[in-house]
Amino acid sequence: MRLGSAWPGVVGAVAALMAFGLARASAPPEAPPPAVAPPATPEGDAPSETLPLAQDPSTRLTLAVMVDGKGPYAFLVDTGSDRTSISRELAAILALPPGPKVIIHGSGGADPASTVVIDSLTIGNRTIRHIEAPALAAKNLGADGMLGVDVLRDMHLVMDFKALRLSSSQSRAEPIDEHTIVVRGKSRYGQLILANSKVHGVPVLVVLDSGSDLSIGNPALLKLLTGRQPAAVPQRTTRIVTATGRHLTLELDQIAEAEVGGVTIRNMPLAFAQLHTFDRFGLTRQPALLLGMDVLGLCQKVTVDLRRREATFTLN
Repeated sequence: MRLGSAWPGVVGAVAALMAFGLARASAPPEAPPPAVAPPATPEGDAPSETLPLAQDPSTRLTLAVMVDGKGPYAFLVDTGSDRTSISRELAAILALPPGPKVIIHGSGGADPASTVVIDSLTIGNRTIRHIEAPALAAKNLGADGMLGVDVLRDMHLVMDFKALRLSSSQSRAEPIDEHTIVVRGKSRYGQLILANSKVHGVPVLVVLDSGSDLSIGNPALLKLLTGRQPAAVPQRTTRIVTATGRHLTLELDQIAEAEVGGVTIRNMPLAFAQLHTFDRFGLTRQPALLLGMDVLGLCQKVTVDLRRREATFTLN
């Protein structure tokens, strides 16, 4: 899910905190795939840790992609989108033939879109054939295109934020060390949902959304953290633009304290809205969070493997 933010400097150091807490709270999904190593679990009860909040801009990484043998072009990786899209401008330059009309389920709602047919899309040594890609405005995508889970499902993605590099390979187990925590989840519409994280002892479902600049909670999470529903007239808001060009206003709230796993987070700004994404995933009543690049980008490294339903977070 692509979101462009008008809110400078969000969530910040919540990144490492959320990832760390999620990993500690994780449990294996129902009927896990074979040959998957068990999740790392700390010995004994780790003491709660309080870390200060920083304000860092998000960093989104791209992969070099060849489209019908031409390029390379910079495509963003969006683990929150169910299908790959391309900018209208690039589609026109490449004279891609039109495809069928489709419905895109984005953060703001279900929007009709025209598609173009990509005969071959090549990422490294892997080629995906015949993709009917929605053609969207480059200013809303923020890149030449965006890779969704239809292309990413068999890939092992490595987001190396220390080196500012993103790489991909075939689905595989990630080598881990004492600084790396393995988190497992389940798949819904192809996206990876990390289950069994807890805030105030209540389970919170977390969707990995590398296409979003912001991390966004639903109203049920806001109520859990603050004891109230979203305000009729919020005092603090931020505006976002979706990949389909919708303009949305989100409520901002200062969370006094939240405990995720063994980590206590204090004075945390977080965006809240009942996005269409939450409705589509059936996450309206249960507290849920879209974990965006503002959070992911403050880890040293994050890997995502949709086929294995697995993510890893390297904190140091």
